[in-house]
Amino acid sequence: MACPFFMPDQRFESDWPFPQRLPLGAGWAGNCTAPGHEGVRPSDDELKSGCNLGYAKRCNWLPAERHADAVRFVLGEEHDGVVRVLFACEREHLPAGHGELVYEIASASWVQQHEDPRVQRMAECYVEAQRSRRPGLLEKS
Repeated sequence: MACPFFMPDQRFESDWPFPQRLPLGAGWAGNCTAPGHEGVRPSDDELKSGCNLGYAKRCNWLPAERHADAVRFVLGEEHDGVVRVLFACEREHLPAGHGELVYEIASASWVQQHEDPRVQRMAECYVEAQRSRRPGLLEKS
């Protein structure tokens, strides 16, 4: 589950024990979008202990009032060249929202996107990580 205020922009290679098990399918670097810290680039330690994992209780940038503590993704059903990417938001380890995004394989584009650009970008990173790890996944038939 990634931090809901994390805006990933590039892969972040580190000494992750199992990078494929990370919430976005790999480690990512990016910017913070928490109020008052927009555009701040977290340190490598912050990326490893909070941004990529969510539930960053030690993060001083995490606002007290927030919709979620973490966001997670999973690939859903693939049918007729369309795959559903399911997401769930959690707050204090309880459901705080969920839904699905729709990705069209032939055009490599999102038919249904999330209204929050951070969650949308996380979904894109998740799909990219899944594709790089499993060749042939989400490829045109």
